[in-house]
Amino acid sequence: MTHEEYEALLDSFLKKLERTVVLKYRHYLGAFVQNMICPLQKKTIGSLNKKVCHISLGALQGACAEMKTDIRFLINRREKLVDRLRLSFGKVAGVVAYRLTKAHVIHLHEGCASCAEPCNAPKLNQIFALRCAWEYICIQYHRVPDDIRRELFYSFSSRHINQETLGLVFDTIHTKHSQTASLPPAS
Repeated sequence: MTHEEYEALLDSFLKKLERTVVLKYRHYLGAFVQNMICPLQKKTIGSLNKKVCHISLGALQGACAEMKTDIRFLINRREKLVDRLRLSFGKVAGVVAYRLTKAHVIHLHEGCASCAEPCNAPKLNQIFALRCAWEYICIQYHRVPDDIRRELFYSFSSRHINQETLGLVFDTIHTKHSQTASLPPAS
């Protein structure tokens, strides 16, 4: 493969990744608005006739640009160690989760942001980022055990965590999930 072919392949992969992430955010936000129940008003948020949150497209584009830079850096740094474009799924998922979480893509409107009732709305940045990462490694968010989700939420909010560490976490989970998914069903 020539250098030009390699760069074209890498650019195509990164553009597809960005397009997929943007589409997922729009889908997740729509599903969130339709299905979440406001604990204060005891109604679904979609029926409250007011916007609860919105996607900052500038923040999302910035996060995608940083994702692409990080992935390009990882590939170039490992070029001598592994075949080109052979990053593990977990490494890419780690970059996706890290950059999307740090970007603050979802913004709550004033009424929802100042509400004292406990709900998941303030955690949307983390929820959506982790959903994108889980789906990248082909694991549905709701199939991830609660203790693992809680640990990742805690790590994002209270610990120093980076793309490399997240990559290791997602690689481990992807490997474990792949092994259990390929086992024959119990009789």
